[in-house]
This record gives sequence, C-alpha cells and structure tokens, in this order.
Amino acid sequence: MLIHNYQALKLDASYRPVDVIPAVEALVSTMMGKTTVLETYEQTISSPNLSFRLPAVVVLKKVVKKGGSFACDRKHVYIRDKGCCQYCGKNLTKTESTLDHVVPKSQGGIISWDNVVLSCFDCNQKKGSRTPEQASMKLRKQPKFLTYAEYLAYMNFDIDAWKDYF
Repeated sequence: MLIHNYQALKLDASYRPVDVIPAVEALVSTMMGKTTVLETYEQTISSPNLSFRLPAVVVLKKVVKKGGSFACDRKHVYIRDKGCCQYCGKNLTKTESTLDHVVPKSQGGIISWDNVVLSCFDCNQKKGSRTPEQASMKLRKQPKFLTYAEYLAYMNFDIDAWKDYF
C-alpha cells in the first residue's frame, strides 16, 4: 500500500475521536508537538537521516470543543443517509443528491444535523420551501448526527489499531 493511502485516527485530549487524517499529516503534527502517537503501522517513512513509523492513532494535546463530530456538509450527510433520498428512498449518486432543509431557510431553518437530509432533485423540488408536513411528504427517518461508526463503515476502514477508541 502506498504511504499516501494510510490514514490515522485523531483523538482529542479526552481520547474522543475527532477526525480521520492522512498518516503523513499525523506524523507532521506529532513532529510539531501538537499530537502524541498512540499506535503505529509497520510501514515507515524515511528521510536521509531518520526513519519513522507511520502513526495509526494520534492524540491532540487539547480537548476539541465542537458542536458535533463532523461538519454538516453534503459529503457527510450523504454518508449518514447512505446515499438514499430521505423522502422517496431512491438510491442516489453523489452528483444526483441535493441537501434539503427539513424546516426551510425561509421559515427559519438552519444548516444543522437535525435539519438537513439527503434528497433527490425531484423530491427537493416537490417539497419546495415547505416543511415535509406542509408538503404532505414523510421523512424515512429523523435526521441526527453522523456517528464515527457510520463514517468508518462507509469509508470501509477496518483498522485494528482504532477499535479500542470507539
């Protein structure tokens, strides 16, 4: 496997997962004193004078204060909703998918994990600037935060070194 294909799990100081980053980026953050390596891969990276094992898990030296685990964006909503329109159930490609505000912006809705769902273009157009109830449409499931388990399953990460941190 190429060095650029290795990923590292990044934890905050309370050992809570906060991100998945390239292992090389994790190594650089460790060299800069921002993180400490907890687990490594067998794979090494070398300079003319030194050799380092690629980090598999790093921990930040501070606690990250975020509202949620992941940014509420199209990529992450697509993962959470498993590429499925939350109104009609159609399986969508990333380019066919749109984000729909359950409570529309025009009615005070915001971009948040509990107010944004994946939608096909047709359902998004049909719903328009109404709530699902106003449009006589039903959500397949209530929107919620994307969990790390859902993210890792989608990304097909099955890394033994990470299992103890979830």
